[in-house]
Amino acid sequence: MKVILQDKSKYVLKAEVGEDVMGELKVFCKEQGIKAASFFAIGAAKEISIAWFNIHKKEYVKKDVQQELEIVSLFGNVAVTEGEIIVHAHGSFSDENMQLVGGHVDKLIVGAACEIVLEKLEGKIEKAHDDETGLNLML
Repeated sequence: MKVILQDKSKYVLKAEVGEDVMGELKVFCKEQGIKAASFFAIGAAKEISIAWFNIHKKEYVKKDVQQELEIVSLFGNVAVTEGEIIVHAHGSFSDENMQLVGGHVDKLIVGAACEIVLEKLEGKIEKAHDDETGLNLML
């Protein structure tokens, strides 16, 4: 991941072809000491792993897609859970027929390009496991 521009608390980042955006964002935030942020991105992917949360079973239903996709939108945040940086994102992706698939994003491998704008927030967002929902929620 490459920093294209930094303006005070905002970063414009470029993820390279073949990189996992979710993993690279985690590494970037760890290296920069970022413990609270929001981000959005656009571009093209060649592989994604997405999920839908079943609130009754308190578990994710996962789907892997290995094909060329437009990243229609990717939005998320950066927080800390049990001392570890976590990147949480949801995304919408379009195939060659312009059909959409989307959900919670676990993995996003860049196919052609991925342009990210990340805004660092002062302080730290903490998340912890919530027994009622089965999710890691902000405290």
